[in-house]
Amino acid sequence: MVPDPKVRPAFFNAMGSKRNRRRAGISEMKAAQMGNNGRNGLKTFREMAEKGQWGRVHNGHFDWWMFPIEDGSQGQYNVLEMDVKELQADQEYMKNYREAVALVVRAWGWDIDEASPVSPMVQGMGWTSWDVRLAKITRSLWLFEQADYLASIQKFARTLKPNGGFRYGRINLDEILHMKLPR
Repeated sequence: MVPDPKVRPAFFNAMGSKRNRRRAGISEMKAAQMGNNGRNGLKTFREMAEKGQWGRVHNGHFDWWMFPIEDGSQGQYNVLEMDVKELQADQEYMKNYREAVALVVRAWGWDIDEASPVSPMVQGMGWTSWDVRLAKITRSLWLFEQADYLASIQKFARTLKPNGGFRYGRINLDEILHMKLPR
């Protein structure tokens, strides 16, 4: 497949490395994913969902360990090619990863499994205009080769801004609309 010039290549910053030597080990990644690091994680998302507190889901910082990418500001959670393969091979990690994506996106009012808006929307659900979080989740799904969720979240993105315009400050995030699998 010919790379799309609108999308940064996967692991663009690897400089020949296949593994992030600074990355947290698998047990630490899984503990952080659950929220056992004292921060927001899957346990917190589940609690908020059970209580119908959808508006609170996006209050915390959790992108780095919940939806790893190659260039996040928390280097111990950044992933390169072999890190992704290691995490993909862990069934529990991937099950929890996908559940976390589904809950976070549901808080925005999108059913990722049905690739459609949540109906009916409940109090607290809705788009928060956090383009950067949407971009991180989308890039993570692309790196982890989650084709079904990637297609769904891109459909969601197109319902928000059909012509693009996703930004983080001066940074254009429209690559999320152009990522394709296989990479």
